[in-house]
Amino acid sequence: MRGLIIFILFIFIGWAGYWIVGSTTLENQLKTAIDEAQDQGIDLRYSEFGVQGFPNRFDTVMRDLDLKIPSQNIEWTAPLFVTAALSYKPWHLIATWPQEQSLRVGDFQADILTSEMQASVVFKPNISLPLDRSQLVAKDLRINGLGAEQLLAVAETFVATRVNPSIPNAHDLLIDLKQVQPPRELMAHFNPDQALPPRLSAITSDATLEFSAPLDRENLPELLAIEIKSAALQWGNITLQLEGRLEPGVAGQATGQLVLTARSWKQAFQVLVDAGIAQPGWEGLLAALTLADGNPDTLTAPLVFQDGQIWFGPFSIGRSPVIFPK
Repeated sequence: MRGLIIFILFIFIGWAGYWIVGSTTLENQLKTAIDEAQDQGIDLRYSEFGVQGFPNRFDTVMRDLDLKIPSQNIEWTAPLFVTAALSYKPWHLIATWPQEQSLRVGDFQADILTSEMQASVVFKPNISLPLDRSQLVAKDLRINGLGAEQLLAVAETFVATRVNPSIPNAHDLLIDLKQVQPPRELMAHFNPDQALPPRLSAITSDATLEFSAPLDRENLPELLAIEIKSAALQWGNITLQLEGRLEPGVAGQATGQLVLTARSWKQAFQVLVDAGIAQPGWEGLLAALTLADGNPDTLTAPLVFQDGQIWFGPFSIGRSPVIFPK
């Protein structure tokens, strides 16, 4: 019995020593990283910083954060930011944001409010720490501008990534947003008669991002392609769905083709007419596209991203977005 007690005491002292050494090393490494970031023009200030969580976790707690990147005119402030990792699995990190935080980018300034916001990142346990999977969950997200004007509200936010096992250097991206309320001015532009609900029921996406190299601490790879298996928007009776592949073109603008499937397409078309994006005279041509499916309520047609424009048949409906930065 005495030998067992001594053995348990030995294990406890050894584990306590491991935690003390690990937490001290982590704290010193983070402080060094902060100092190195300041040398690169990133200014991070805080009122309190430390590592806690004995015996099973390394919890990094920072209070009254003020992060500034003057060269980009960016500032983020938060009263509290916590990251946690199991002491026996330090490559799995969990980050928790406070219910209130602020972000300024140039002249744009907003308060970010949530009832819950948490993310987890899992790396593969080797020297370069390649990304394995990640996840972000937020509830009751609200982004308010100056004067507390609501810019965006999302009841439930879920974003996740994981390594694609079939394609080298590729990651699957899942997005699921529920009950999305865009800015009031934008909704008034697209829905002036309030014929549709004030909120989008859901925005979802299932895509694969292909990179030029692994996503790890040694590489900042280029985005080579986006394969969209399904991206959908649900707004009242309207459902818009996209699938296809986009690759980089000139100056990082997207090139390729997406297939658009629109259900209750006439109502969706009227939204575009109200917004000044489409002309009423196009409706007859679009109606002909429904004949192939035999369903007059569903329209299927390609969106072609070419020469810096998005083409819907013979009509240019906008500029191709820059989603492949160099």
